[in-house]
Amino acid sequence: MLTLPERFEELFSRYFHRRCLKCSKSPSMPIICMFCGELLCLDDCCNGTRYDPYSNLKHTASEIEHHAESCSSSSGLFVSLTSSMIIVARGGRAAIWGTVYLDAHKEEDRNLKRGKPLYLCQTRLKWLEFDWAEQEWQRVYNWYSLQHQSSFINHIRECHTHH
Repeated sequence: MLTLPERFEELFSRYFHRRCLKCSKSPSMPIICMFCGELLCLDDCCNGTRYDPYSNLKHTASEIEHHAESCSSSSGLFVSLTSSMIIVARGGRAAIWGTVYLDAHKEEDRNLKRGKPLYLCQTRLKWLEFDWAEQEWQRVYNWYSLQHQSSFINHIRECHTHH
């Protein structure tokens, strides 16, 4: 897993306004692969076609799906630069795990609305590493089909996850 900086601001500064390697645009919903560090678009511009060997059908696949398959054997972890939330993707579905970055009072700042500095929480990072190793996702409450990517994108924008 990628070594994350102690401050979210450092991660944000490192990637903000970088261009997507696939579409060459600066994404409005940038996410970072937590394994290889590649900047990806959560936007529709980088969707492609995917063949499902079980149903013998082709369907539109998000960049998350394509990247997860090529980078980490179909499951992937991504951090959203616009919210600090961790996105779990597997099997054509995605969910918001929560965040590993908290403010000085150990609170989340969903969608970065309060503008407080965020610091890497080692306890949450260990939870994430455990969930990844076990593939148990105990802190995930809602899974969204990536075939209906717009509803998932709206969910990330609002970050209405449960505690």
